[in-house]
Amino acid sequence: MLRAALRRFATLLAAAAVCAALLGLALAGLTHQSALRGLALGFYVSGVGLCALAFLLGSRPPVRGKGDAGFVFGRWMGGGVRFASREEQEEALNLPAIFVVLGVLLLVVGALVDPRHPLV
Repeated sequence: MLRAALRRFATLLAAAAVCAALLGLALAGLTHQSALRGLALGFYVSGVGLCALAFLLGSRPPVRGKGDAGFVFGRWMGGGVRFASREEQEEALNLPAIFVVLGVLLLVVGALVDPRHPLV
């Protein structure tokens, strides 16, 4: 079970790294900087974005909207609110944790790739 979880996490990390690299290469082309600097910027932006998303997801309240109108419209249009189920509460804790770990790993990769601040 642990091996399957690590494989899924590695797949998720690889997908995030590929997306960050593509973003970095696009940024390098737009800012007319070297490819290594663009890759570092892509990893930095992606890492910070994932950490910010983790913060936003982690600060959700333990209530959800009733009905199909969604949280905002269900709440304001008389649909009411309900407390989150146990599965929703676990997801509210686990998803931000995964995003924080991914974000920090992308920031570390960005620091390793950045040519302006060599670590060695």
